[in-house]
Amino acid sequence: MRRRTHEIRIEDERERNSGAEEGAPNASDSAPSASDGAPASYEQVVDHLQRLQAEFNNYRRRVEKDRLETTVWAQRALIEKLVPVLDDLERAMASLGGESGAAAQGLALIRDKLIGVLTEAGLERIPTRDLPFDPERHEALATQPVEPERSGKVIEELVPGFTFRGKLVRPARVTVGVDEQGDVSGPV
Repeated sequence: MRRRTHEIRIEDERERNSGAEEGAPNASDSAPSASDGAPASYEQVVDHLQRLQAEFNNYRRRVEKDRLETTVWAQRALIEKLVPVLDDLERAMASLGGESGAAAQGLALIRDKLIGVLTEAGLERIPTRDLPFDPERHEALATQPVEPERSGKVIEELVPGFTFRGKLVRPARVTVGVDEQGDVSGPV
């Protein structure tokens, strides 16, 4: 009796689907089948499986890309918090002057290790000295009169700038050279 009910439901479903308009999407469109109710041809099944496999491969690539972007975002957030720590280490070493005691050596080791770890992760220091001022990578905090050939170039780096995997973390804060007339354009 139960099997008979199942067969009737299938026949009812086929009747409903055959009564639908041509080209209108219905539930049976997701699986390949012949329009006369016969099993789908081998080519249709293979085509359907190939499409499913391609969709799954695209999904897998998209998920991997999203995972990688999330990892890079998390690393960048951590690096942005560690750059001020590096600055503090530099200031602490500068306050010790030229001392060569145990404290100075310890700070130098810690700084070098931190720089190594950050560099390995993808942090790069922005080059500045004697390069043309680049407002996208440099922040001018001061100007200084210089000879005309050095006008528009970075004269001194006040605070180092950094990029992480090509994206700006912090611009370098610099002093820019200007000629005696105050022109910062300089030779390009």
